[in-house]
Amino acid sequence: MKALSANVLTVASVPRQRIYDALLAEPRRDWTVSQLAALLPDVSVEAVRTTVHLLLGDHLMEMVPRTRALTVRLTGEGRATVAEIRSRWASTQTPPGEGGS
Repeated sequence: MKALSANVLTVASVPRQRIYDALLAEPRRDWTVSQLAALLPDVSVEAVRTTVHLLLGDHLMEMVPRTRALTVRLTGEGRATVAEIRSRWASTQTPPGEGGS
């Protein structure tokens, strides 16, 4: 996995999990923040915007040229990195009813 300057991208949170799952469900799709936020009504627009900008900053997403609104898509490295982060979260989650609170 690529070393990230924004380590917060690797910290598990429900909003980040939902954003990553949406991005990985359509990994070649071009997204605007509003499109991604509309798909995830339980995630704040601010969380979507912040995550997108952090992903851009770490070159896991790239801007789509010649678009009016900021439009982004995962890079190849971004798809692999986000998928690895999600798989790490999945392997460390405690199954329901087995500890935790």
